[in-house]
Amino acid sequence: MKKPIAVLLTLSLALAAFAGCSNKLDPETLPSEVPTNATTESVVETSESVAETTEPAPSHGPNSTPVVTDKIVELNGQLSVDGTTIVNSEGEVIQLKGMSTYALNMCPDTVNEEFVKTLAEDWGIDVLRVAMTTKGNSDDYSTDPDKYFNMMCEIVDLAIAQGIYVIIDWHVLYDGDPNEFKDLSIDFFGRMSAIYGDTPNVIYEICNEPNGTLFDDDTKDVTWDGAIKPYAEDVIEAIRANDPDNIIIVGTPHWSQDVDIASADPLDDDNVCYTCHFYAGSHGQELRDKIVTANENGVCVFVTEWGTTNDSGKGEVYVEESQIWLDFLEERNICWCNWSIGGSNAESSNALKFQSSILTVSEKYDGHWPDEFISTSGHFVRCNLLDQEYVPEED
Repeated sequence: MKKPIAVLLTLSLALAAFAGCSNKLDPETLPSEVPTNATTESVVETSESVAETTEPAPSHGPNSTPVVTDKIVELNGQLSVDGTTIVNSEGEVIQLKGMSTYALNMCPDTVNEEFVKTLAEDWGIDVLRVAMTTKGNSDDYSTDPDKYFNMMCEIVDLAIAQGIYVIIDWHVLYDGDPNEFKDLSIDFFGRMSAIYGDTPNVIYEICNEPNGTLFDDDTKDVTWDGAIKPYAEDVIEAIRANDPDNIIIVGTPHWSQDVDIASADPLDDDNVCYTCHFYAGSHGQELRDKIVTANENGVCVFVTEWGTTNDSGKGEVYVEESQIWLDFLEERNICWCNWSIGGSNAESSNALKFQSSILTVSEKYDGHWPDEFISTSGHFVRCNLLDQEYVPEED
């Protein structure tokens, strides 16, 4: 256990009142109208809604209880990048471990106060990554900036109140090229940094997975030097105007896997991490070698998304391969967030059995979930978060 460090949290406790984010900004900084190029056509199937069952839920329990009382931000304070690692306010190396939410537009009611409290106190997360899809269907940031700006603020406030770190994730996926909504991104992160620039809890992830093409016939040339780096330079400039201290994470080419390419031509900002994403059933030593190369080139890698399954999020849970990855990250002090928790989508990488009838709908949203409601992936990840031995469930 690291010794406590006195931390001056300059952000007022009034944040915990969870007023809409827009109330914290001057009128001229409020979200602009939806851009004319915003998508209104569905390009991804939405997950099934969670319907109340007429059948009584079977008995279950016991529910989980708090096992972690330390507040990670109180212990470690302001984080920064030091070469290939992240350090706390005393210059000590720290490895953050946490969870990523499912896409907020697919689970808008899930991430509430008890959800965050359960992950922090019962699961022991250090960091919560909040995945806000920028383009996905008719309900996402590009089509409703007001809604998702305020939703993000409310969740960030919950994380701050709980004393954990929080990643504000501009979840580029179906847009492929982060430049498609660069103006929105600059506006979003400019206003977010104006609100949270004085609190050490916040980390900015400015593009999730630049990928070039997805579910359409258009191939985009989304290279590091031609697309991602210029985008990052402009967004980072907007953040640094308000927040010179907090860490910024930048996605890398090919679904945030070519971290070696980005590391060969890094950004001119010493407080930046470069992300690499993996799924244990699809990615192995070849991708780990890219991370080694990135470290050898002197940059810090942050695995903001990894899964226990193949890269579809479905199928088998690869426990042995996942543990090889986690041991590798531990050895190199690389921070990570597991994908994912909170969505009703039936992915086997989901930590919760959200489509099951084990709990009533209200119980699902109440947090402190019993073991029966946690998936195989969820049990494995929770054990790693709590430094407990994982014992596979009997068939």
